[in-house]
Amino acid sequence: MTVQEIVNTIKTQRKPDQVIIKWWRKEEDFIDFELIDRFEKNARPDEIIDGFELVTMDNVWEELQRFCGNRIAKSQKGGEELVEWLPPDKESFEDRQYLPYEPQTFLDILDVETGGDYVD
Repeated sequence: MTVQEIVNTIKTQRKPDQVIIKWWRKEEDFIDFELIDRFEKNARPDEIIDGFELVTMDNVWEELQRFCGNRIAKSQKGGEELVEWLPPDKESFEDRQYLPYEPQTFLDILDVETGGDYVD
């Protein structure tokens, strides 16, 4: 299916809590996650994609928990929801990062955790 067909589908089927698209091409044997708005803006309309799924932050959070295990948690500070994350190359509790609980943070962590090569 073309990106234009996917964009048309997104416009009619997207739910308000779906902010990320999970998409793939068979020949490249990988899966990519991207903000839906960025996907719609940057992809070429005639580009061919073999499949996609619109996902929520909860869906991606589950993936992050699968990759990170006890190195990731939700926390709050000053009423703001945060992601508490210890990157894979760090060992000390003091090296954990406190990041905004938002879609871009999830994608950034997923890229680090998978080396940019997510395989389902």
